[in-house]
Amino acid sequence: MARVDILWMDGEKTPRVSPATIEDRSRGGVSVRMKNAIEVASHITIKSGTLQISGIVTNCRRQKIEFIVGVRLDEREEQDSK
Repeated sequence: MARVDILWMDGEKTPRVSPATIEDRSRGGVSVRMKNAIEVASHITIKSGTLQISGIVTNCRRQKIEFIVGVRLDEREEQDSK
């Protein structure tokens, strides 16, 4: 589990940033745990140090006081992780 920052635009096109923890990563996606909900289909960027990946939110579900957000990585990100 790695600590990262999630950057996205909310429904009113306001830039947002929130700390998160990477829960799981595969070739095609990543799941993160965070305090904010993000709308499905939102484009996000995940940053930590020199790491920067982006993708589209595919699901967001509440788990107690946090949210688990599933992200499908952009095609270029998938190729870079192979």
